[in-house]
Amino acid sequence: MPELVTAYSVALISLLVFVLVVLLQSALVGAAKAKANMTPGSEPEADYDNPVYRLNRCHQNGVEIMPAAAIGLFACILTGASAWWVNLLMVLFLVLRLIYILIYAQNVGKPTQGIRTFVYVAGWAMVVGLCGMAIWALI
Repeated sequence: MPELVTAYSVALISLLVFVLVVLLQSALVGAAKAKANMTPGSEPEADYDNPVYRLNRCHQNGVEIMPAAAIGLFACILTGASAWWVNLLMVLFLVLRLIYILIYAQNVGKPTQGIRTFVYVAGWAMVVGLCGMAIWALI
């Protein structure tokens, strides 16, 4: 394995685990929609008391942030940003995303401005940090 890849292996594994989690969520959403007799591709009614809605939104949120996380990580690798910081930010991103999924699935806290929002923004900040590190390395 090239040394460049080895230095960022923890970050790459974190991203790959996140991708697998989002793929698992996709299967779970499909199964939940089928069980609820929903048409494939349809959206559940916006109701936080509905577990299918929460599962679907949580999956969609993962799909939405995945490209930003991947681009931020790959930009850091290509620019040679500090592997230690990149690995740390990606591990924190993964941990925060897993916590986010658990909070969302269990309907913990308020729908807005609650613990879920805090955890989401913290994970989002890890991606912003990655992008900032790549930009800094380019300057």
